[in-house]
Amino acid sequence: MEEKRYDPYTGYEITEEEKKEQEQKGQDFSNQKSSGNSNGIALAAMILGIISIVMMITCCCTPFAIIVGIAAIVCFAVSPKNMDGKKEKRATAGLVCGIIGIVGSVILILVFVFQVLLSEDFQRTFDKEFQSNYEQYMENEDDSF
Repeated sequence: MEEKRYDPYTGYEITEEEKKEQEQKGQDFSNQKSSGNSNGIALAAMILGIISIVMMITCCCTPFAIIVGIAAIVCFAVSPKNMDGKKEKRATAGLVCGIIGIVGSVILILVFVFQVLLSEDFQRTFDKEFQSNYEQYMENEDDSF
């Protein structure tokens, strides 16, 4: 029994008729391997995922790391499948790195926001502003209904 072959660009199974037509045109699907077939979109997904992690680690570029991580995930989604119906390992690496970059960036942003909100300087400034606005509100409030 012959194993199934898949079109690397669409992911659909190649029928015997299509296989014969391709062989007549000089393209032999039985000899194609994923290592010999370089996929630019899968490579772009991997590179974008790695850039996302590097941007997350530098801490100054976390919003951009989220955008680049999303781009890596999109590149994974549009990358073609191999003959066996699976995505290339580079594309999968880009997906994983992109997710790590996004999640890490969101965590870093949340930690920063909580650090600012819980700092003593922010609390003192907030209390002063709240007290002054509350006193002004109470002075201007009309007691008659």
